[in-house]
Amino acid sequence: MNPPPPPPLQHLPPAPPAPRKGLGAGWIVLIVVGAVVVVLAALGVMAMPYYERIRKMAQEMKSGQMKPKLQAPQPLTEAQKQGLAEFGEELAEVLNQQDTAKLAGMVDNEEFSSRVFDNLPAGLPNQGAIRSGFMKGIQQRKGGWLWNLMGGDLRFLRARERQGFPVVVLRVKTPEGAVSYVDLMVRPQGEGFQVMDMFNYIFATTASEESRNVLGVMLSKSSGSSLAALFGMPRLDPRTGDLLVKINEASRAGKVEEVLSICEGLPPELKTQRSFFIIRLQALMNLSASSKYDEQYKEALRAAPDILGKESSTDLLMVDLLFMENDFKGAEECIKRVEAVVGGDPYLKFLRGGALMKMKDYDGVLKLADEAAREEPQMAELVDLRLAAYMAQKNYKAAVDELRAFKRNFGQVLDRKALSDEAQYAGLLASPEFAAWEKEAAQP
Repeated sequence: MNPPPPPPLQHLPPAPPAPRKGLGAGWIVLIVVGAVVVVLAALGVMAMPYYERIRKMAQEMKSGQMKPKLQAPQPLTEAQKQGLAEFGEELAEVLNQQDTAKLAGMVDNEEFSSRVFDNLPAGLPNQGAIRSGFMKGIQQRKGGWLWNLMGGDLRFLRARERQGFPVVVLRVKTPEGAVSYVDLMVRPQGEGFQVMDMFNYIFATTASEESRNVLGVMLSKSSGSSLAALFGMPRLDPRTGDLLVKINEASRAGKVEEVLSICEGLPPELKTQRSFFIIRLQALMNLSASSKYDEQYKEALRAAPDILGKESSTDLLMVDLLFMENDFKGAEECIKRVEAVVGGDPYLKFLRGGALMKMKDYDGVLKLADEAAREEPQMAELVDLRLAAYMAQKNYKAAVDELRAFKRNFGQVLDRKALSDEAQYAGLLASPEFAAWEKEAAQP
């Protein structure tokens, strides 16, 4: 989701470019493919088929003889709530810095594994060995099951609850300006906390759910569709497991078009199954800079609410579609709804400002920029947004004030060379206000 702000300045800290569409490329949270990475390590320990036991498992599911779901912890004390906010701040920094040693102590892999396996029917063949392989896959991957958040631009927003569990809400942003949100679900551990699962707002799914879905596909490779049904999967084509492995290999090699090609070749019933739909949609997100995929992308975006369900924050996806269709008012309303769901985020005010720029509401742009700056003073993207509004208003005095503030806040001077490549700054560069600024900026 990245409404087009003005082109980035040459010396500005990385800000979103002016993409043709909202979400742009470089999508981060690869929920399904991320699950494949840790599930594949379990494949070697599977001894299938166990048809009689699978039929018994199906009967247990129908009769409700299932393992109980994990219980939420007791409500947090006020001191714990404060500690959770501090944990969220630290966790975002650890993920940004890719500090795997420190991250290891902040994540409870056993509890995550329990959320994957304890919701399965009792008597799953070779469950102990499969679970052991699953844990091995987590341990072998840098960052474990949170690997797809490592090295991103993450910001802690707030602490709250989901399904009775404490969570820290993180904003996840790519260098291209694409944005998503995750809840990292935690459990109190001694005097601190550990992460036990991740909820993705766009797809309304958790990492444990998708790991379980992938297990269903991979196990069904050798056991048939009876086991797939236990995992909530449709009747599977025998090639499905192999295709998922190929998707994983192509994704990790950066071959996004190959991922999309595999998805387009799936049977119709699998194209609309949640896990495979998510993979296809993420591939289209990454390819959305090319008009070649416009119609496929639009079709997928329109189908998303029905397939992903009401709990998903599909407004994050609809913003992209509305920008593609030049419905900027609709895009702004979508962003407002996202703000309500995640509890507010200054970056969403910046994105709303991009929509207002398209509607030529320059006073509204500047108001949103000021609100966002009060909440997140170091958001460099706001400089672009303000300068665009000032250029449209021909308010060169205010533009120079912005350049002065940028030098003060970021320690960089945006001089004539930095601005001359963009036609929108021609009036500013010819103004007496800028000439005076040049002399001022040259002073030691």
